[in-house]
Amino acid sequence: MALAELKLSSGETALLEAFPPTEAGQAARAQITELGLPTRRVETFKWTDVRAALSEGKPQADGSAGLIPDCLQDALVLDFAPDGFGLEGEKDQGLIIETEDSLPIEGAGPLASLAAGFAPRAVVLRVTASQSRPVVLRRHPGAPMRVRVELEAGTRLNLVDTALATAGLSTGLLEIEVGTDAELVRYSLQDGKLGAIDLTQAIVTVAEKGRYHAISLMFGGKLARAETYVALAGAGASCLIHGAYLLSGNAHADMTTKVVHASPHGQTRELFKGAVQDKARGVFQGKILVERAAQQTDARQNHHALMLSEGAEIDAKPELEIYADDVQCAHGNTIGALDDQALFYMRQRGIPEAQAKALLVEAFVTDVFDAIDHEGVRAWFSGLARTWLEGRAS
Repeated sequence: MALAELKLSSGETALLEAFPPTEAGQAARAQITELGLPTRRVETFKWTDVRAALSEGKPQADGSAGLIPDCLQDALVLDFAPDGFGLEGEKDQGLIIETEDSLPIEGAGPLASLAAGFAPRAVVLRVTASQSRPVVLRRHPGAPMRVRVELEAGTRLNLVDTALATAGLSTGLLEIEVGTDAELVRYSLQDGKLGAIDLTQAIVTVAEKGRYHAISLMFGGKLARAETYVALAGAGASCLIHGAYLLSGNAHADMTTKVVHASPHGQTRELFKGAVQDKARGVFQGKILVERAAQQTDARQNHHALMLSEGAEIDAKPELEIYADDVQCAHGNTIGALDDQALFYMRQRGIPEAQAKALLVEAFVTDVFDAIDHEGVRAWFSGLARTWLEGRAS
């Protein structure tokens, strides 16, 4: 037995045996065999122990993927089920959809390797003309997803990805290339129950004057991690990354981002907000790296969260790493409880305590959704947050 193989637990070995015998599956298996799955000893996973969560191998999934909301009834739906991939709806001109049996894994992290290992095929979306209708990526519980999106110069696409699971392991890998002066807007929803493990990674490259906007909502699961890596490769490239997490019970949600400014005149805006109660854990890790060539970068990162009960846990690590000298960069991080004065003010006006707390949390969290241009999606996300809060208040 090779030394590297000694690192694998019996659960990891069983996990790798579930990979299909494709080129991508074998490449992913080799990488995980060499490096193992990340534990808390790995700095960027110190609050999210993937190896421990998968110590018994791949858990079984159950349940359905949920319904597409009314605001997206006109969308093209790419359906990812455990037994394969399908399409629902009519495809517009300017959108080419292909499948490839394997794509190389270049510089992939462990979550990308897992997703590539489980996905029997990669779905490739090539956007040659701006799309008026959204494209929805719907992932069933336990289903793997690997999607590559390529936007040609000057095009625009709204992308919605959903992962709703009651149990089992779901993996996802999104590889996105935003061309010159193109724009990709991504709305992401993750809702896993306490038996679900959800691991996704998005790897994004943005060309000159390109724009990547992403707004996400997470409710966590047994262990949920959404990891985003953005390279602003061209001059004037920009990204906006907003996220909200609402956690209760023993749920775990990890939002980890890294944005690399490699060229001048780039812009980053990050805003993350969360509310955590019971024994749940929320994790935010955000790093902005400004390389020496990226002069006149404007980058702002903020994370703010509320602990709604004793026993809740929030771990945050915002970072700026700057090598250029003509930049405007800042970050902020706060973790606290509800404002007692605001709560007292509302109680004095006859609002019951539970309802007052719910309204304060809603006002605190949902301004993350102000960046959503699609009115239907904004109402959808706000409604899901309100439902969670009402359940907490009841």
